[in-house]
Amino acid sequence: MNMEKQQSELIRRIASVVGHELRNPLAVINNSAYFVKTKLGSAKDRDPKVEKHLGIIAAEISRADRLIADMLAFSRPLEPKLEPVDLRAMADEALKACVLPEHIKVKREGPKVKIMVLADARVLTDALRRIIDNAIEALPGAGSITVAVGAGDDAAFAEVRDTGPGFKAEIRDRIFEPFFTAKPRGLGLGLAMARKAAVSHRGRIEAKNAPDGGASVTLFVPKSRPL
Repeated sequence: MNMEKQQSELIRRIASVVGHELRNPLAVINNSAYFVKTKLGSAKDRDPKVEKHLGIIAAEISRADRLIADMLAFSRPLEPKLEPVDLRAMADEALKACVLPEHIKVKREGPKVKIMVLADARVLTDALRRIIDNAIEALPGAGSITVAVGAGDDAAFAEVRDTGPGFKAEIRDRIFEPFFTAKPRGLGLGLAMARKAAVSHRGRIEAKNAPDGGASVTLFVPKSRPL
């Protein structure tokens, strides 16, 4: 068993234990917070500070549950159901699924026609969403994100560029590693899951700094051949 397989097996075991041991107490906390909320009367009668902290509890429980879900999802093997799907449409759906702050502008590039690829639409859309989310997190202030799609002879691509600081040289080769992150929060699974999705489609993913500044992450997948 090589190192990568050993790592995958270790992650699977940890995720299984952590998922079970943390989700149960989180559910208890969530139910208890809801019970307290119902006993405090209507919203207009509640202390604003109590209301605020109940909201914080709910938000953090939701965040923790998402982190657990990500860990469990990463630990499982991906077996995409490949069929001809439109890459441009998947990029559209990925953008819709992202929460875009007002200070970030979104640009689109690429042909207006369909770009057909062999893919599992759910898996690949999720991968693109994670790449876009990573770009959003790189822009704490005003900036823009460009989502471009296109195709070559054998492969199609979806590229996400941002106007942030770009990848530091010392971490660029590690950004697709599971649990690696240079951010203060998060598990560091977003781009790792995007890479896993690309590989499961017999594709690849690349990251680089754009010539005019910012970062660029590009996902390549095989094109769908006409029958």
